[in-house]
Amino acid sequence: MRPPEAKPGERVARAFGDTVARLHDRSGGDPAAGAIVGQWARGAWRDAESGHVCVDVPGEAQRRALASSPVVDVAPGAGEAPLVLDGDALYLQRLWRAEERLAECIGALDAPAAPRDAALVAATVDSLFAPAEADDAQRHALLRALGHRLTLLSGGPGTGKTTTLARLLVAFARLAPDARVAFAAPTGKAAARLGQSLSEQLVRFDPTGELRARLPGAGTTVHRLLGLRGAGAAPAAAATAAMPLDFDLVLVDEASMLDVELAAALVAAIGANARLVLAGDRDQLASVEAGAVFADLCASVPAATVQLSRNHRQKDAAHIVEIAAQVRDADGARVAGQADDARALPLRWPGPIGRHRPDPAAIVADALAAWAEVREAIDARAPPAAVLVACERHRVLTAMRDGPLGSVALNRRIASAVRSGTRTASSVAQWYAGRLVLVTANRPALGLFNGDVGVCLPHPDARGDARDALVVAFFGASELRLLPVAQVPPCEDAWAMTVHKAQGSEFESVALVLAPPGHALNTRELVYTGITRARSRLAIWAEPEVVAQAALSRSARRGRLVQRLAARRGTAAAAR
Repeated sequence: MRPPEAKPGERVARAFGDTVARLHDRSGGDPAAGAIVGQWARGAWRDAESGHVCVDVPGEAQRRALASSPVVDVAPGAGEAPLVLDGDALYLQRLWRAEERLAECIGALDAPAAPRDAALVAATVDSLFAPAEADDAQRHALLRALGHRLTLLSGGPGTGKTTTLARLLVAFARLAPDARVAFAAPTGKAAARLGQSLSEQLVRFDPTGELRARLPGAGTTVHRLLGLRGAGAAPAAAATAAMPLDFDLVLVDEASMLDVELAAALVAAIGANARLVLAGDRDQLASVEAGAVFADLCASVPAATVQLSRNHRQKDAAHIVEIAAQVRDADGARVAGQADDARALPLRWPGPIGRHRPDPAAIVADALAAWAEVREAIDARAPPAAVLVACERHRVLTAMRDGPLGSVALNRRIASAVRSGTRTASSVAQWYAGRLVLVTANRPALGLFNGDVGVCLPHPDARGDARDALVVAFFGASELRLLPVAQVPPCEDAWAMTVHKAQGSEFESVALVLAPPGHALNTRELVYTGITRARSRLAIWAEPEVVAQAALSRSARRGRLVQRLAARRGTAAAAR
């Protein structure tokens, strides 16, 4: 079997393959195998860029050629070669080390914590639930996290993940008054949102503020928690030499965004007696980088996994909950013989969900109708915070970035219409009152991170000739921020964004624009993630068969984490 062929334009993958092939030749490798090694190196790099941790090498002759190369290490004795062949899987060295390290650390972390008085723990947990709030899954999550070093908390929007984390923080603070706690998320936006959500919830469970005073005032990114300088840092290398974090409890939200390298660095840094809680939604899209760590861990460590399923927030949007569950559980219909293919999938479409054929002009018109409230608020000089709240009520979410149904083209059309109706202008050509922007770079000094959304407004205090002065308003962790347009980091328009970039966000209304039928981006995870971004109103813009096709198309990530964890459990069981 031939290795995967590189797509046109993948210059980095091709350059990596060529470099590895030359290194093979200079290191005395078999000249006949050089081309094979270079092709597979290119495929491994390309697949890593597509989210896969490894590439399958099914041919025995191909594996022999790779194993004989001086630039390919053969596991388990991996050294410093750029590639590692582990059975029938070829890895980039850094990804092999990360996956191996992650499995090793998870095996050690999946253990009971130091014992506490069971009756005291149960009483503390029960005190945090009013009779009307009883939720067995949430209670089990607290008992698990207080009694074990590793807990995986999974649940869709509205199932109470943040509330459970807040209860856990209060319970832990009561049981261990001197304990040190940290909470983080993979992105700056998610970390700020986590801090804000926890603060709101903690007021309920700690009205005096006594316990809150001992907890962190805000969340942080996983990179900053680990002391890594930025998203481009090398977390896999840090994982092998990381100093233990000086915290007794580490909470990480939006864990589905963790890639294998960052997850390995995080787990390796958890102290010998500390606890780690990873919270997320195992059914959502996986990380942009390599691996599907959270879903793999939930599948591999069932005793540590608590699944929240009772929806507390979308009772008035049961139609969204219903269609999301149907998409998520489509395999059940297939297994039961109800659906051999997408045409036979018995999707029941709740009435309130709008379904439309994908017409870019109609999508833009719908977005502009939703934007009318924002325009009125801007023209009336409403407070910036009120305008920002109005901006978050509706969003166009797309499967694609490029093409007529992609976020770039839709943003361009919406921007043209919004700008034509503005009453203010700026010497900075791209800025005008009403422009909605998405930050694309981290700027910690400004309190802005990749994924933050802001809106351009006339300066609220400007008078006379200065009325055309423009600022961009952002919600911060604790206050509203107004920045002159010249200080805003690199950004792009945000009326439409990809589902990937919307992970962790929610909007009252969502227009979900899917790719054409048969497109590889239309997967169950993407459609489920897009649907569950909506709180009350959902419109799906796609050909009639697309949602059913996507529901039966899983986004599989190639990796061996599940197998590594199973092998370690088997070894441990045999030793006992």
